[in-house]
Amino acid sequence: MEQRSASFSGAMDASDEHRGKTTVDWQQTLLSLPFLSGEQPGPFFQQLVALLPLGVAVHMNGIIMMVNPAAMAMLKATRPEEVVGRRAIDLVHPDFRESALRRIQQLLSQPFDASVPIVPFTEETLLTVTNEPFEAEVAGIRMKPTEEGTPILVLFRDITAQKRQRRALEESEARFRRLVSRLPDGVVIHKNRKIVFVNNAAVEMMGVEGPEALVGHYIHEFLLPEEREYVDRRIQKLMEQWEALPLSKNHLRRPNGETFLAEVRAFPFEDGGEKAVLLVVSDITEMERMRVELEKNEKKFRLLAELLPAIVYIIDSKGQIAYMNPFTLEALGYSPEELRDIDFSTIIDQDDLLEGMKAFRSLDIGESTYYELRVKDKGGRQHWIAVWTTKTVMEDDVIGLGVAMDITWRKEMERALKEHAHQLVKALEDERRRIACELHDEVGQQLIGMKFSIERALRHTQSPTARNALKDVIQQLGNLTEQVRELSLSFRPAMLDNLGLLPTLLWHFKRFSERTGIQVKFNHTGLDEVNLPQPYAITVYRVVQEALTNIARHAHTEEVHVEVLVTNTQMILRIQDEGIGFDPEEALRDFQSSGLRGMKERVHLLSGHLDIQSMPQQGTVITATIPLPNFHSYAYEPR
Repeated sequence: MEQRSASFSGAMDASDEHRGKTTVDWQQTLLSLPFLSGEQPGPFFQQLVALLPLGVAVHMNGIIMMVNPAAMAMLKATRPEEVVGRRAIDLVHPDFRESALRRIQQLLSQPFDASVPIVPFTEETLLTVTNEPFEAEVAGIRMKPTEEGTPILVLFRDITAQKRQRRALEESEARFRRLVSRLPDGVVIHKNRKIVFVNNAAVEMMGVEGPEALVGHYIHEFLLPEEREYVDRRIQKLMEQWEALPLSKNHLRRPNGETFLAEVRAFPFEDGGEKAVLLVVSDITEMERMRVELEKNEKKFRLLAELLPAIVYIIDSKGQIAYMNPFTLEALGYSPEELRDIDFSTIIDQDDLLEGMKAFRSLDIGESTYYELRVKDKGGRQHWIAVWTTKTVMEDDVIGLGVAMDITWRKEMERALKEHAHQLVKALEDERRRIACELHDEVGQQLIGMKFSIERALRHTQSPTARNALKDVIQQLGNLTEQVRELSLSFRPAMLDNLGLLPTLLWHFKRFSERTGIQVKFNHTGLDEVNLPQPYAITVYRVVQEALTNIARHAHTEEVHVEVLVTNTQMILRIQDEGIGFDPEEALRDFQSSGLRGMKERVHLLSGHLDIQSMPQQGTVITATIPLPNFHSYAYEPR
């Protein structure tokens, strides 16, 4: 008869409701079978099998003959009939049936003598009566053969939860190793000072080929002799307190004899019931070198800053002064300590302060900016301060590093130079006005008088030759009178003083178009609603006059657009043509372009800005922007 059988698996968690329940008379079945040495099992053995947390089953010739309550629970059987009488191999997962049959054959092939044939516990997957797989540990014991066959006693227990925990532990350990292997810092685990684990960073840091050069060695081998006692005390304290210790710095020695400075963090933990220490090691040799170098540089910086005849400061990311050199006392009368506590809005002009803060916030790391502030010293006197600030990073903090210099003397000189330039322009305009008046009132009148005298002589002259000569003289005097008139108007049109800017511009545009054939398209806003002071009116007129002269000479265009916009705060003059254009930078370098430079200087004297946009063959746009402080108070003063 072919003998087929299979092993079973069991678990420690057989439910109590199955233990002690009376099943199909499995006890009688067990009593009827010869057991091991042939002796019949007694009542004690029967009770023991019933109460065992292990699954117990007996099969013979491949057919299950008996199961205990624990086995029924693990197989999810509610009645013995669901298991007894079935083929044992059907309750083994297909992947394990071949190996199970080999073990059975191994048992059956051994002689039954004084030693009991046993197959030790092994892991495999079994199936419940509902065909659900579970992990089990299974062992088999061959019983004494009978006439019907050889019974095999199977012991099994469910290890599904145990294997799940084991897999989770293995996965967790694998994740830990992957994580630790990627850490830039060295990780070392030691037990009783003996190294049991190192990561890749520790291997590289110690300059060895692989972990085997470190694992199994004692940590003292890699310490300097003078630091070993200190490390021993730290380990003892770590074990006593059982909590992480503060950071420490140690000199470690590589196997090749080199030493380096390391930062060490120590953490206690348990590994398999054993106390262990996890060390996180960082090579700070370069960092320490940089720190020492930084301290040297900081000393140099402070020495230089304290010797400079300028204010040197550092502002932290919160906007607070982190450092300021003593020159503040000489420059503003405040000590650095006083300035650290002062509200800057009380000593710095509000508009200047806001502009400076805005300029600094707009900077990227490494960029610099320049601005000027009006600052009151301790005595209340106002100073002009030039500020150069750089945004940089120091110890992971964004800071502002700056130098400030008192430029009050420069501002006063600029003001004096500007005042002198104003006086020169005024003197020039006064001289132009005087010459214009002389040409119009004196020279012009004398030429007209001469013309009248010659015309009177012509009426009394009968000689044809003399008459023709006198007529030529009269014509030349007329031409000369017109030239003197034009020259007088060019020097200074009288209507600019008597009627103002707008009528003068309209007259000039009409005269320009008649003389050149170039049409002037003029638009203005607000110009007829305000009385401009003489310096502003003269500047606008001279810029327009010079620009139109240049257009007539060089632009080769038939039309020019002039626009004047006056607001409450500024006046904008724009002159545009579509002529051949030019290179402004090259023209300003040319000594013959004094007209362009003169336009810029005139506008600059009024704190304005002149912008010239032009390219060859693309026309020209000249824009003058002039601020108008308190312009409502200005009124014309005809002369």
